[in-house]
Amino acid sequence: MNSIFTGAMIGDEHTLRDWGAVIINSDVIAMPEPKTVLLEVPGRSGRLDLSEVLTGDISYGNRELKLQLAARTDKDRWVDTCLHIFNKYHGRVVHVTFDEDPGHYYVGRASISDPQRLGIAGQLTITIDAEPYRYEHALHVETFSGSTSTVFGTVENLRMPVCPTVTVPVACQLFHDSRVYELDAGTQVVPGLVLHPFDNNVSVTGASSITFSFRRGCL
Repeated sequence: MNSIFTGAMIGDEHTLRDWGAVIINSDVIAMPEPKTVLLEVPGRSGRLDLSEVLTGDISYGNRELKLQLAARTDKDRWVDTCLHIFNKYHGRVVHVTFDEDPGHYYVGRASISDPQRLGIAGQLTITIDAEPYRYEHALHVETFSGSTSTVFGTVENLRMPVCPTVTVPVACQLFHDSRVYELDAGTQVVPGLVLHPFDNNVSVTGASSITFSFRRGCL
């Protein structure tokens, strides 16, 4: 089976344009495992699911990215390419962006293995122990405006809970999920303010506008 991916940026280099290597495996991106907590309770039918008790949402383990690369090359050039990749990326934290998904990237620690040369072709494998979420390259920014004293809005998040940066013109109060946050004038990260997945209804009293800025993540 051929890979659905043609190439990827790893750090500041491209697998095809810089190394002349194509991705040949189909199992490139694994899904992260949900971290479930299931408790056996004597006398109770089934198990008690405590997976969302701590944070109100499910957490995930890391995911694996595996890129089996193959290149048509001569011996000396492939040796030089492999040594370059070893020295620059083995054991390092990298950002990975696939050509077919240019708006998102993954973050994880890379390891290089299985360098081979078969006639006029060379192969190696890059495995990345990646964070569970796929991040948007562009920061997500939403601004809401209203009267001089009240602002209402719905902040559109994706799957990853996130702490946003908030900007207001004057000191005011922010309401979210039945909690009240005291904001100072200017740009700030508000302790305890977490945007949950998908729609977040917010309101502000005492200011005519509010801006949320954050990086969204999805599975």
